[in-house]
Amino acid sequence: MLAEKYKAAMPILSYCASSIIMTLTNKYILSAFTFHMAFLILAIQSLGSVFLLVSASLVFKDIKFRPLNKRDVKLWLPVSVLQVAMLYTGAKALQYLNVPLFTVFKNLTIIAVAYGEKFVFKSTVTPLMLISFLLMIFSSLVGAFNDITFNFYGYFWMGLNCFASASFVIAMRKSIGSVKFKDFDTVYYNNMLTFGMFLVCSLLIEPWSDFVAFYSKPVNSVELSNYLFSNGISGISAFMISYTSAWCLRTTSSTTYSMVGALNKLPISIFAMLWFPDPVTVGGVFAVMFGFAAGIVYTKAKNDIKRVQPQGVQILPPPVSSNSSNEEKKILTSN
Repeated sequence: MLAEKYKAAMPILSYCASSIIMTLTNKYILSAFTFHMAFLILAIQSLGSVFLLVSASLVFKDIKFRPLNKRDVKLWLPVSVLQVAMLYTGAKALQYLNVPLFTVFKNLTIIAVAYGEKFVFKSTVTPLMLISFLLMIFSSLVGAFNDITFNFYGYFWMGLNCFASASFVIAMRKSIGSVKFKDFDTVYYNNMLTFGMFLVCSLLIEPWSDFVAFYSKPVNSVELSNYLFSNGISGISAFMISYTSAWCLRTTSSTTYSMVGALNKLPISIFAMLWFPDPVTVGGVFAVMFGFAAGIVYTKAKNDIKRVQPQGVQILPPPVSSNSSNEEKKILTSN
């Protein structure tokens, strides 16, 4: 009996730890260094995830994924384009907003996803879900009202991120049925397709000449080392989120996984308040608490629906980075 408890606890704790590390590391990279190259960071995360996934498949026979083929790439490409938009806008929002406020506003995406699914898939929006939506809106209003470092660009990118995230989730759900992805198929395809797009966008848009000129000076060698080390940690965390998500779903249940996603918001916000020098206000703390409560209520509402619907085959949600932050993983599981 004790062994069974530890069997469930390990993947849950691993998932929580990797998502917290990734969110805080990405916030650090996007705020602490001279150059804020979001596309480069996301490209490194995608490449790192592919490299570690392929390496793990060579060691563990249970880790398998479908090779790239023209048909599946064509069907999945629109989803990957939307994922690029979601991850990039999330990275830009995280650059301008502190982590607790970013976490609070990501809750609004859940509302967009719920009503998008109702329109596209005729899903149900229950009274308990409406209560959670009201809590989400209230937490966002409290957070915005007490945001003494109001930043127009942060809210602009946050709004785009919510729209892109909702579009991505709905498009992914429609496409999964046609390509029949499972387990690490989605992980592999998402990261392979997005890596190329991130790298091209980085080379075309971001200031590579200034980046190289700045870090080629000996006086900046320490910052370059810290930058590369932080990106390496971020890439490993991106893969670990993918792996621990699969592990958590295989060894527990979708209900447990959803609840962990909701409860994980609080430690991320607390760590961010302690780690980063962003101002901590009473209103900001209350906003996080209301957002935390909204996540629990919404998870309860979704689980109530699942109890009266036939259980289908579980499909691993794709990995999310930064900016991937943990919030996008919650959205992908419709929490």
